[in-house]
Amino acid sequence: MKIEKLKIQNFRCYENIELELKDNYTVLIGINGAGKTTILDAISIALGGYISNFDGMGIHGISKSDSHYKMYELGSRIEREHQFPVKIFAVGKIGNHEIEWTRSLNKENGRTTNIGAKEIIAYATEIQEKVKSGNKEVILPLIAYYGTGRLWMQKREKNSKKSQENFSRLKGYIDCLDSASNEKMMLRWFEKMTYLELQEGEKIPELEVVRKALNNTYEIIDESIEKANFNYKVKSGELEVSIKRKNGTVESLPLRILSDGIKSTMSMIADIAYRMAILNPQLLDNILQETSGIVLIDEIDMHLHPSWQSKIIKVLTKTFPKVQFIFTTHSPSVLSNISNENILILNNLEIYKLTDKTYGRDIESIVHQIMRTEVRPQEIVEKLKKFNNLLDEGKIDEAKKLLEELEEVLGQNDTNIIDARISLDLEEMGI
Repeated sequence: MKIEKLKIQNFRCYENIELELKDNYTVLIGINGAGKTTILDAISIALGGYISNFDGMGIHGISKSDSHYKMYELGSRIEREHQFPVKIFAVGKIGNHEIEWTRSLNKENGRTTNIGAKEIIAYATEIQEKVKSGNKEVILPLIAYYGTGRLWMQKREKNSKKSQENFSRLKGYIDCLDSASNEKMMLRWFEKMTYLELQEGEKIPELEVVRKALNNTYEIIDESIEKANFNYKVKSGELEVSIKRKNGTVESLPLRILSDGIKSTMSMIADIAYRMAILNPQLLDNILQETSGIVLIDEIDMHLHPSWQSKIIKVLTKTFPKVQFIFTTHSPSVLSNISNENILILNNLEIYKLTDKTYGRDIESIVHQIMRTEVRPQEIVEKLKKFNNLLDEGKIDEAKKLLEELEEVLGQNDTNIIDARISLDLEEMGI
């Protein structure tokens, strides 16, 4: 499953907007309040047209509070009027079939309508019947949304015992579009598979591929690690990682005590992988390679060290090669490691394709020229400009004094200080 195009009408901050999504991944950038999360939420509602048709999954529709509103001055008052209809229109692919659908909220007290989503509803209904009849040929697409609260917001579970007893492949969709996490459900799956492994006395393929995803991710992202091994510990009821570092040290740590960035990333990898294992256990060793789907991740750089930020998208797309990812980010480290062709800029409620090259570009120029933000405090920027002006005016002594002040703050190894020192020396030599 992929989404190729999205059109939004009267949804939150957007009156009308349209965007195209890349087959592998798309990165949305823009200042806070630019509407990045709104785009992800709109996509999740579009995907709800598929998910909502499965038994017990809920509607996940458009609410009145999602409607765009306009302000009107009426006499001495300013009135706020909600705009209808709210529409989310998507064009995409399921397998080799082109499909398009619309979800709408037509009036203030209405419900989300799926009149324009008959095709995707029919597909979901057919899929559910095939799964219930034990059809192994059906490969279910992964759907998942990870919001900025994924580390702290835990989804409250309902009917947990019943959920444990009644296993179904479709349970891989439980809470999949809730931006909060459902860690308990994930840990129950690890517990169940670990007990099964102990009973059988041999490796369980579904569990092995999830472990492999976690181990490989940690080893790639943290270069100090030679070998990582994630396992569920029955006694403590939590995930634990055994680490052998390149300096020879060995340690075992529960996932919960790792840094926020590591914990958030590894929990997300585990969630994606275990959902794939529930949806398509018949794929065995090929679960990660053969499961397609759509994953939304808000602020992919959240809590991550810059060295991790630079690798995270590559790791995700390599680990889950058939998944279409849609990310948001504020990180220049993320942008410098991806092609500009995969980046969309949100500005003034409009969307632009980025024409400037980003891959391999230095962080400073990305911050300054693409993100339109000063790298340094404004006071330092002004002093550097003043230094150049003093040189242009031939005021060598004043320029030298200002440069000494800047060196005290920035240090002699700062690139701008080095350039300024060279310029000053050349000016003094009359070159």
